[in-house]
Amino acid sequence: MKDLVVIGGGGHSKVVIATARAVGFEVTGILDEDETKYGKVILDVPIIGGLDLLRNGMYERAVIAIGDNRKRQRIAHYYKGFCTWMTLIHPFSFVHSTCSIGDGTVVFAGAVTQPETIIGEHCIVNTSASVDHDCSLADFVHIGPGVRLTGGVKVEEGAFVGAGAVVIPQRTVGEWSVVGAGAVVTKDVKPYSKVVGVPAREIDSIDANKGE
Repeated sequence: MKDLVVIGGGGHSKVVIATARAVGFEVTGILDEDETKYGKVILDVPIIGGLDLLRNGMYERAVIAIGDNRKRQRIAHYYKGFCTWMTLIHPFSFVHSTCSIGDGTVVFAGAVTQPETIIGEHCIVNTSASVDHDCSLADFVHIGPGVRLTGGVKVEEGAFVGAGAVVIPQRTVGEWSVVGAGAVVTKDVKPYSKVVGVPAREIDSIDANKGE
């Protein structure tokens, strides 16, 4: 088995570790920016230190196990070139042979990605999510558990689609926007906005200046 280090010692790391093991990696340690977590153990994997260990060249392969899209973007950019970002696709998911999936992306158990779908780098396709034909997910997108993206949906960079949400065909979810859990998106979602409800309606805006 190949060694892999996981970045992030929160709850999301449990699913990433389980996925990595299902693929055949040996997870040798967890890195985290929070020093108070050092020495703790998640699924028999110790939190061994900070992310500076990547810069020291101690680890060849890594994956970011952080659900927050902004944090994932910052880490991916800052530590680019110091390791190989691994793509993890759970064996109990379905990814059609015509799909394209970028470096650092994780696809969890039960997820389905249909023909001609393009998924960027460091995305999360969470448990039992469905991404139908001809969808496009840009870098740092997070698709929550049980989400249904129908045909031809475009999800722009950094957008988050909450658990159980549905996006009808040919709609766009704008960059760094948030779709609330259980929402039904019937119209395009503006960049840097938050929508909720059935049908989804805008309730707030998101600070565009928080980008990395």
